[in-house]
Amino acid sequence: MLINIGAEFGTHLETSEIAVELIDILNKIPKDDFIIDFKDVTFITMNFAQAYYNAKYQSEKRISEINISDEISVVMGAADEACNP
Repeated sequence: MLINIGAEFGTHLETSEIAVELIDILNKIPKDDFIIDFKDVTFITMNFAQAYYNAKYQSEKRISEINISDEISVVMGAADEACNP
């Protein structure tokens, strides 16, 4: 299932609550595979990214990401590494 996070949550993802809410929603959907599309997202904070990866790794769902810009990729990569060394 493809989820356009920018359309659903906005193009500026700043709080950990957004990340936790997203994963909570996915956990309630009776599907196992999700693709999070970041194509419209122009800004994220490290706070969002770390909460996203913490919640993602605690979820039993298979979650992947597509269309991450270079700028966002840097933050996401650092957060992923911090959460999953």
